[in-house]
Amino acid sequence: MNNSQKSSEISLHVPPLTWNSFRQAMLSARNSHEEVIGFLFCQRHQISKHQIRYFPQDWIVPAPDCYEHQSACGLVLKEEFHLFLLENYLSKSQLDVVHVHTHAGAETPCFSVVDDRAESEYARFLSSNFSQKTRLISGVFDESMEQSNFRIWNKKGNDFDSVNFYHSWFEIKEVPNAQPNQQSNTNLMFSRQKVFGEVFQQQLSELTVALIGCGGIGAVFAEQLGRLGVKKWLLVDPDRLEIVNLNRMPGATQQMVEKKWHKVEYVKHLIKKIYQIGSCVKTIPTAIEDKTTQQEIAAADLIIVATDNHRSRQIAQQLALKYMRPLFSLGTHIDIQADGMPRMYCRITVPPLGGGWCLMCGNIINLQKAALESAPVEIENLASQAGYLEGINDPAVFWLNSICASTAVGVIQGMVGGFLNIEAGLDWIYQFPESQWHKTNTDYLLTPDCYFCGSDGCDL
Repeated sequence: MNNSQKSSEISLHVPPLTWNSFRQAMLSARNSHEEVIGFLFCQRHQISKHQIRYFPQDWIVPAPDCYEHQSACGLVLKEEFHLFLLENYLSKSQLDVVHVHTHAGAETPCFSVVDDRAESEYARFLSSNFSQKTRLISGVFDESMEQSNFRIWNKKGNDFDSVNFYHSWFEIKEVPNAQPNQQSNTNLMFSRQKVFGEVFQQQLSELTVALIGCGGIGAVFAEQLGRLGVKKWLLVDPDRLEIVNLNRMPGATQQMVEKKWHKVEYVKHLIKKIYQIGSCVKTIPTAIEDKTTQQEIAAADLIIVATDNHRSRQIAQQLALKYMRPLFSLGTHIDIQADGMPRMYCRITVPPLGGGWCLMCGNIINLQKAALESAPVEIENLASQAGYLEGINDPAVFWLNSICASTAVGVIQGMVGGFLNIEAGLDWIYQFPESQWHKTNTDYLLTPDCYFCGSDGCDL
């Protein structure tokens, strides 16, 4: 069978915690060197005409008693188990299915003639028996599940295309270790982070982060994530430095204000002070509404929005949904109660990829204010007079911004390192002076009929 050369780039992403659980279940489902099989049920997301991403919504690994035959030379599942899969996972969903099986040995695996025949038949069966035209993706691993090959079958079951597999949120492959004399300074710089593993550090160095909003929170965030190991940045902010910024932006000076530095250039300066060589920082001193800017953001691995307005957060969320990118929303709030006592909050919100809930349906941003912020100046002035918009910027202090920024950096570290589960999203709120963290039960944020994160709600 010939593998036709398609123009589409197809990727399968299994987040670290899910991958660790799935892999361990696969390895535990045998006594010695028998082949094993597992199933991932994935959401298909068409990023563009030539780019498709898959993320698992559920998975199952059959127990040994689900096999009619299981050996190092092949396996056959019982018909009852196949019926269980069809009734419980495929008949009630719009998901595509991924078959993952192992071959004996430690060498790079290849699909066998038996694999070709069985998968071709199953691909035809799926597309002809389910109204949503379920597609089959298949993967084969060595027996330790370290090396793999993946492919996706067409609906006729007579051809397939290759699939890039990542046990990561991002399109980042592990890179070979550099020679000691090539990166001695860099290795020494991160020597106290070795406890998190070399792959973790490599992935951070390859990660491209789009930071929307380079003010009090964004600047601290960039400084801290940069020192953790992120070297590739896209910085978006139309504003310039002002005197009012100097109390909460590290390293900002009076001279920068006088020279009218853009905030994006100032944050670039912070990152370049960390990495004299080896970093890549692109600055865009425009608003997120700009279409060219949105295309640049869509190409990043991770989107961070740290702005002080609702409209930019709405657009960032829509971009994250449209291009299947993880989104972090960072913000703080301070108000003074009637008795003169302050209340202070910071909030880190990470909606789940592909919907379920988002910043809009969870009422994490105010869509009324977002609409007014995008309105002509005359309408915005009328809204302010009517009390819909406040006349001054929200109050802010450096230390509260720092708590927000550093916590977000910690969440990203957990996400990349695979020790923090964000697959259902998270919404954390810090309250001071009570010094309490509140972790929202994200089940309450689920909104199946949300206009924005529904199947047709992510077009800009």
